[in-house]
Amino acid sequence: MIALSVAVAMLVVTALLVVNTIRVAAHARRREVGIMRLVGASNFMIRMPFLLEAAVSAAIGGPDRGGRHRRAKVFLIDEVLAPSYQFTAFVSWDQVIVILPIIFFTGIVIAMIAAGLTLRRYLKV
Repeated sequence: MIALSVAVAMLVVTALLVVNTIRVAAHARRREVGIMRLVGASNFMIRMPFLLEAAVSAAIGGPDRGGRHRRAKVFLIDEVLAPSYQFTAFVSWDQVIVILPIIFFTGIVIAMIAAGLTLRRYLKV
């Protein structure tokens, strides 16, 4: 239950970080958004660059995070904790291989949802 609580808290913090980043990007580009509005761009066409920016950022950060998780498993769990605490079942490599793609795609989805919700304020005429 503690691990699940920490995981949910981390998801919330991640979403808030993405919201803040997209809000800053939208504020910096409010002139471009205004021009797109004036020439008749739909809300979808205005949102698309921000959604793609969030997705690409998450896609670039995902493999970096995955590599750090793999290194943490090798050094912390396999070399330090597993020999000392043999009575505990630690995360296996099969579980790591299953979880990493889920984390990767969840990060992209959370980034895109947060970006889409953040832009509501800047799409008002």
